[in-house]
Amino acid sequence: MKHEYIIGIDGGGSHCRAVLQNSDGKLVGEGVSGASNIMSDPQQALQSIVSACNAAIADANLSLSLSELVVMAGLAGANIPKAKTYFLSLPMPFKRIHVMSDLHAACFGAHEGANGGLIICGTGSAATCHRDGTFKDIGGYGLSLGDNGSAAWLGLQAVKNTLLTMDGVHQESALAKRVVEQLQARTASDVVTITSTYKPSHYGELAPLVTACHEGGCEAATAILHEGARYIQAIINILNDHSRGFYKRAVNKIDGEQPAENSSIIPVCIVGGLAQTYIPLMPQNIQKLLCSPKTNAQRGAIGYFSQVDGAFDEVKEGFK
Repeated sequence: MKHEYIIGIDGGGSHCRAVLQNSDGKLVGEGVSGASNIMSDPQQALQSIVSACNAAIADANLSLSLSELVVMAGLAGANIPKAKTYFLSLPMPFKRIHVMSDLHAACFGAHEGANGGLIICGTGSAATCHRDGTFKDIGGYGLSLGDNGSAAWLGLQAVKNTLLTMDGVHQESALAKRVVEQLQARTASDVVTITSTYKPSHYGELAPLVTACHEGGCEAATAILHEGARYIQAIINILNDHSRGFYKRAVNKIDGEQPAENSSIIPVCIVGGLAQTYIPLMPQNIQKLLCSPKTNAQRGAIGYFSQVDGAFDEVKEGFK
């Protein structure tokens, strides 16, 4: 089905990005707003989506109302069914809205619908492998249960390291000093009090301290970054293990032949603000598996929608 205008959304823990596309497939407007994780704050996510859509309409200089738009939203937290169901129960101002994982949207866009893997290292972290229309996800459980290697995770590790330093367990470091300065804390109790209401986005704001201190030679910061890099490297290996298993099952089902050793290796993209921080820390054999994304998650969401429009179960009609 051809729609006059469709908006693709990439909604993460810190930013919501929207692109407006016309019926000819031309990008006519873009917009950016705040956090849009539907698991951590669904109301805020909806506000950010609306703001980003309005900004894209304004950028296109068009007289459109939200009620005229079809929205395909790739959102953080959409991999959790309960969060997705609750979000779709909210009153929506759009003509129609569909929701998929921001991870899937980014992967579909990165490989333009072809087979491939993707790891997001932004405020949160997660990975997926897209193979012949099927996604296999890893991670994406939120900061309290995972998000290893993410900006929020880096910030949290920095705070933990700072507390251990203040307790005398770890040696003094540039990282601990910078964290105390940024938090404007004097004691360990101050640190705990200040961070007691922190959301992942707040911890993510501390991540630049880790990378800056690493570049300055701080061993504590370097150790944290290397731990994150080892996690990302392990995920790359898991994505390819899954792809090999998927390919082997498919070939055996068809003719019983065994696949060649490298025939099922997939290209993997690492995206997000920390991608260029982690990639140089990985071995050359891992770096050879990496590729640059062909397009972004916003366009990926639209591309996926165009491929499967009419097959969605989670359609939400807008309120008139």
